[in-house]
Amino acid sequence: MKNRSVDVAIIGCGTAGMSAFRAARKHSERVVTIEGGAYGTTCARVGCMPSKLLIAAAESAHQIQSSSGFGIHTESLRIDGKQVMDRVRSERDRFVGFVLESVEDFPSDSRIKGMAKFHSPGVLEVGDDLLVHAKSIVIATGSAPSLPPLLKDVRNRVIFNDHV
Repeated sequence: MKNRSVDVAIIGCGTAGMSAFRAARKHSERVVTIEGGAYGTTCARVGCMPSKLLIAAAESAHQIQSSSGFGIHTESLRIDGKQVMDRVRSERDRFVGFVLESVEDFPSDSRIKGMAKFHSPGVLEVGDDLLVHAKSIVIATGSAPSLPPLLKDVRNRVIFNDHV
């Protein structure tokens, strides 16, 4: 088992983790982020950014449907769901690209890939081969969708934002 000592270890490298990293680096160069999943933040990958793009598409369709009140008449409205989702995915990938560029600006020795768990007070175990000893630990793991017990019987028919 390898050992590494740092001043600050940040679990999660999403929006909060990246902000914590930048703030901690103002005080020490011995700062690491530990990320168990894909870089790119929940907001950019499956959260606010994709949902806002879907809302913008719906608002655009609504404006077209409502335009006759302004003297603007359209023959018909046709929504191409595949094209809408292609745009959402393309823009999502662009947003994620910006996040990846930011993370790649962090020194490579400060980015650790792997799942972290507490080994003992002030010590994180990352994977099967690394112990990170930290004076301070920031937990910035974000969130995950949750299904209320009331809906347990329909679980296989529920679509979360991660699936869209």
